[in-house]
Amino acid sequence: MPSIKMPKPIKRPTSDFYWMRKKVPEKLRALVGKTEVWASLGTKDERQANIKIGALNAAIEADWARLRAQGAGPPAPAKTFVPEPFKLTHLDLHALRGEEHRRVRNRWMPEPPTGFNKLRMTLGDDESLELDAIEILEAGGYETSPANVERLVPLLIRARREAAADVEHARIGEFDELANLDNFPKRTTPALDFLAAFEEYAKKGGLKGGAEGRTATRWRKKVKEFCDFTGLRDLKQIKTSHGYDWVDELIANKVPRDSIRKVFIAALSATAGFMVERRKLDQNPFLGMRVRDEDASENAEKEKEQKEPPRKGFTREEARKILTATLVAPSDFISVEMAAARRWLPWLCAYSGARVNELTSLHPDDIQPRGYGIWCMMIKPYREKTAQWRPVPIHSHVIDQQFGQRFLDYVEERRKLNKPLFYDPERHRGGTARHPQFHKVAERIGQWVHSLGIPYDVKPNHGWRHVFKSMARHVEMDREVEGFITGYRPKDANSGNDYGDHWMLTMSKEIEKYPRYELAAFDGPPAPHKRRRRTNFDVAVAKVAKEKRKAARASRARIAG
Repeated sequence: MPSIKMPKPIKRPTSDFYWMRKKVPEKLRALVGKTEVWASLGTKDERQANIKIGALNAAIEADWARLRAQGAGPPAPAKTFVPEPFKLTHLDLHALRGEEHRRVRNRWMPEPPTGFNKLRMTLGDDESLELDAIEILEAGGYETSPANVERLVPLLIRARREAAADVEHARIGEFDELANLDNFPKRTTPALDFLAAFEEYAKKGGLKGGAEGRTATRWRKKVKEFCDFTGLRDLKQIKTSHGYDWVDELIANKVPRDSIRKVFIAALSATAGFMVERRKLDQNPFLGMRVRDEDASENAEKEKEQKEPPRKGFTREEARKILTATLVAPSDFISVEMAAARRWLPWLCAYSGARVNELTSLHPDDIQPRGYGIWCMMIKPYREKTAQWRPVPIHSHVIDQQFGQRFLDYVEERRKLNKPLFYDPERHRGGTARHPQFHKVAERIGQWVHSLGIPYDVKPNHGWRHVFKSMARHVEMDREVEGFITGYRPKDANSGNDYGDHWMLTMSKEIEKYPRYELAAFDGPPAPHKRRRRTNFDVAVAKVAKEKRKAARASRARIAG
């Protein structure tokens, strides 16, 4: 049985207690999530610390033994982007040596130690020195390879001895003998790495979806493209002029100016602004950057080519066609959840104006009665685009429909199964934070809507939101209450918009102004599912349409990144 090396109690500069510091075996670092473990021994007495450290060390070793026995251990975390580590040059090594010299000297010189305390400046076993080297390399963005650790450890020992000599000179008043630390070289790496700064912002800056969300995935590419274009990764060296040079390059490549403002520049400015907040950067070089519209001559040429603006919502006939299709008996080849999504999602979208992913993510507990027994949907911000938590009353026509299984009966059925309304987590295929399972449900519903013959110039799910807004104007819904329902705050709204509570009775009264869709299909049994055999012409038309959609997606991807 291999021997286990017993760590020694040590003190940290920020604590009066003794601590245990233990290196994590390389094979277990992915499971433990760290390269080293720090644990407080909870005592200031060295003798007690030596007694406690044995039990704590044994407990950690037992936990690691369990991880080894499990083999695969816990599921692997989502893959996170890690900036490529910097090359550790000869100059970088000696710059790190100078920084360590300065750190130790500044730590002890105000009150130079005597006796045994003098040895504490240079004491350290091989394992402690290796851990220190790993920590320094990680903080500097260098690769923590065994070769780099081996190169750095001797220089750390040398730096600490030289620092101890300086402290001794200071103790006896020989300040003219102190080493001149300005002679050490500067690091060749960025003082504030832009790519690493973005990762910190994505994790800690409140970015929607976090470091693995859609916004972070999209913005990360823009920061990398900017660094590649300028040849700079040090945020402290970047100037506003670099930003405008990039803007000119993007405009020359026909990137839409609105995308440059809201995506390309937004990613850079948000990251730099976060670094200013954290006092790591003096000023944001991208703050106040403007991307102006085309000049008059370019606008005049475009106006000649402009076509009628595309419509946003469904026509009345298209809306009725989609809702009628929800009453058709579903195919036996689709899941219960997808059948329910086809049956209820168009109705919920039509009568609430909610975004489709706000609805596909609903759980049974999100459907509940509120004030005056009014049934509501609880739209929660952590799941989708909406900025705040909001209840939305369910239109009485959805509750009253008795065509097949009633909506509330289906909700209760899913509640008993403890599963979301429109998808089954057990059927997931490895979705990520930016591509969750309920997004795929919305995509499938969109494809189904288009299969009914709805033109592609209207978004198959978002079209309902535009229809709701149009109908709200027609039936003269209260503008402020309609904003509460759709989760949209008018741009000209003042702080009074936030006063008071959102009464369910008031919101329900406005929603009930939306006229019911009375369909002839309600008068008979569910129409049987029919699958029409496609002709060769149908196949050819579908193939051409698919190629057009593929080309359009590729074009959008090139523009958006």
